[in-house]
Order: sequence, then C-alpha cells, then structure tokens
Amino acid sequence: MHTKAAHNAARHLLAAIACGLAVPGAAAAAQPAMSKAGIPAFDEAMLAPDYWIGRLPAPDAVLLDAPATAAQRVAAYAPGGGFVDVRKLPATLTRDQVLDWIRGAEQQTPVKLAVDDAGHPVGPDTLQVLRDATAAGQVAATAPARYGLAVRRAALRTYPSDRVFYASLDQPDFESLTAGTLFPGEPVLVAHMSADGRWLLAVTTQGPAWVRADDIAIGTADAVFGYAALPPGRVVTGDHVVTVHTRELPALSQLDLDMGVALPRADVPPDEPVNGASPYASWPVRLPVRQADGSLAIRPALIRRSADTAPGYLPLTRANIIRQSFKLLGERYGWGHQFDARDCSGLVAETYRSMGLLLQHSSGLQGTSTALKHRVFTAADTHAARVKAVREAEVGDLVVVPGHVLMIIGHVNGEPYVIQDVPYAVFKDPATGALRRTKLNQVSVTPLLPLYADDEKTYVDAMTSLVQPTRR
Repeated sequence: MHTKAAHNAARHLLAAIACGLAVPGAAAAAQPAMSKAGIPAFDEAMLAPDYWIGRLPAPDAVLLDAPATAAQRVAAYAPGGGFVDVRKLPATLTRDQVLDWIRGAEQQTPVKLAVDDAGHPVGPDTLQVLRDATAAGQVAATAPARYGLAVRRAALRTYPSDRVFYASLDQPDFESLTAGTLFPGEPVLVAHMSADGRWLLAVTTQGPAWVRADDIAIGTADAVFGYAALPPGRVVTGDHVVTVHTRELPALSQLDLDMGVALPRADVPPDEPVNGASPYASWPVRLPVRQADGSLAIRPALIRRSADTAPGYLPLTRANIIRQSFKLLGERYGWGHQFDARDCSGLVAETYRSMGLLLQHSSGLQGTSTALKHRVFTAADTHAARVKAVREAEVGDLVVVPGHVLMIIGHVNGEPYVIQDVPYAVFKDPATGALRRTKLNQVSVTPLLPLYADDEKTYVDAMTSLVQPTRR
C-alpha cells in the first residue's frame, strides 16, 4: 500500500535514520532572526574559514603530535575502536563465518529496501533474487582466505547487485543497497564470490560488504598488508585530487583520490619517465593495479606538484581542522559516499584523516569508539548541562545525535556554530514559531543551539555523545 500518508511516514522515518532530522511540527519560543538563506543567526562571512580561524587564540598550536596520532590509529583497531583489523581475521574460513558475513553485509545500511527506481514495491520475489545472487548455498565447508587491495574508489553494496532501491521514491538521495566506499589502496579479505562471478564478498575495515570484482586486485597476504603498512609519501589534502593522465597505463590515469588518502612514495630517477611523463614536476607515488588475470601489481603514478597534497599527515591544529573541513563546504550530500561526495560522518572522518586520525564510517561508531575521548549523555543530563557542555566545546569536537554528527567550528557571542553535511536543517521560524525545514543537501555552516532533531527536541537535547578527537 503506497498512500500519500505512507510515503510521508517513510520519508520522515528515513530522514530520522539518516541524519537525525525533523519535520514541521509544534510551535515554540522564538529563535534568532532568520537569514535569507533560511538559517537563523547566520552571516555570509561565516562561510569563510578565516572568519573562524581569526577568532582562535592559538590556531596553529599542535593538539596531538605524530606519536599521539599514530597511537590513536592503533587504538582504532583495538576492541571497541570501531575498525576491523583485517590482518587478524582467520586465514582459513568456515562456512558459518562466511554465511555470517553475508548476513552482516545485508545489515550495513539502515535504509529500508522498499521500492525500486521505478517505484515498484519490493516483494519476496525481488528479495529472493538478491539473496540467490549471494550464492550462499555454494559456500564451502572450509576455504582459504584471499586478500586484495582496492584499485579505485569502489562502491560497497549490501547485496551483489547494481540494482537501485529506496525506502520511498521521493528519497532518491538515500539508496538502499549503499554500504559505503573503499578507497584506492585499502586492504580487504575476500571471503566469497557472487553467483555470477562479478562480485566479491569483502571484509573491509568497516565490516563485510559486496564489491565489484574488477575493483579489487588479488595478492598474497604479505603483498597486500605490506603495501598497506608503507609510510605515507603523499597525503591528499584537497577535497579530490586525480593522478596525471596517462595513455601508457590507463588504470592509473586520472584516478580519483579523496581527502586523507595516503600513498607511499615511488622512488624513481627524476630523468626517467613514469607512464610517459617526466616525474620532475610531479610527485611519484605507488598504487595497486589489477592485472588482466585479476592479480595485484604495484605501479608508479604521478600526482601534480600543484595538486593539494602534503608530504605526510598535516599537523593536527585547530586552523587545519577548519581549513580542511571548509574545503568540502558546499559539496552535495552523498549518503555512504554516493555522488563522489561524503555524508555527515564522511565529512568529519576525511577532515581528520588528512591529519592522521582515524574516525569510523558511521556517526554511531564515532560517538562510541574507545579510540576517541568522548562524554556520553543520557536522560539524566539536564538541558542546562547539555547547553553548558556545547558552549564549552572546542573547535573540532563532534556533537553526535542519533543518525547524525556535527563538528564545532567556533563560537559567536558565546553560541556554538557547526559545520555539517546534511539534507535538511530544521529551526523554529521566529515569525510563526513553527518548525521550518531548510533544504541544504550539502556541507553547510549553521548555529547549533537552534537546530531541532524532532518536533519537540533540539539537537542539544538529543545529543548522545560529545566527542573530543583532539584530546587524549
């Protein structure tokens, strides 16, 4: 049944799951004046990073040094850290383990699988087709694990399928089978293959999911984890950087690299061409390539010296936190890294990844990870205590609410402001007192205190955790 009411209910539920958003509701006390952009207490000057950096007393002070950020990366793979240490998974896989990963892949998104891209309802027959594609009945009693490296930005899926589904047709920004993204050079354990042979069940640092077979190069454990352990030679510090175009090695031509991707240096003579071009005006790096038989090879590629990269992780300073996050300002919201973009957790994860910290792929994990210092909030915390906490929060602190995360970028007249990647921002209209949904659908700057999470509760009252990544 697909009545208008049912569609509205599905839309509101999805929004709540995806980003902790609200819908128009009851009236309440007036808020600061609404700007023409539909955001209260906002001035266009706030869209410049220097506005916020200039308000800081010591913007370039190093908050965590290189050993401290390295220790945090190790802690991220420890129990409770939120990352899967693929190296420590069993080298011999059992049927029960693989079947458990197949079921786990199905749970990698909260977006309901309800309709296809034509609006047709998903019934038992469609679900059975998707499940048959996993070839769960063909899992061997035992099998050796295989290993691989992602050779490009690769979509992760809950089922081995390119078919597109949604919770409702009016929510096309949230695709139901989206399970995240792999980045070039990320290691995976390959546990199984789909019925058609086009997809691999991969266990990544984020957990199990399906990835296209041609996005993974298969190699030995030593080759895969040896590459992943190499120190960074160049770290991508722009929103996106691409390798230099080359006809000689198309697999490494204009390869898309997201913020925070770290690549080992390639040691090549400055007078020896790399893929048809001199390396003297570029940075030579090493990247995985999938050969014709699917096997792994490591080849050099070039990144222009003019591209936004660094020789290692950036210093973890408040100025860099603001500069890096503002490089994504205005980017389209991308659920699970769809549309070559990021979502709320991707925004903060890639900002911190460029400075050497590992933040998890979901807001929920970011709010609970034992690798990050955080203060947990419960029903016992009063509104006043919550407001006091966010007013005292520092630049780079994360406000976690169910399904969403926002990052503190500073204070104006004592009031906290955030950068967030969000489909909608919800405030009380000062003229009417009614909730107003301002469609942003991008990385945006807003005040924190006026934001609502549902018809009656503000984000501050819905806050479950205040994460402090820059403190030990």
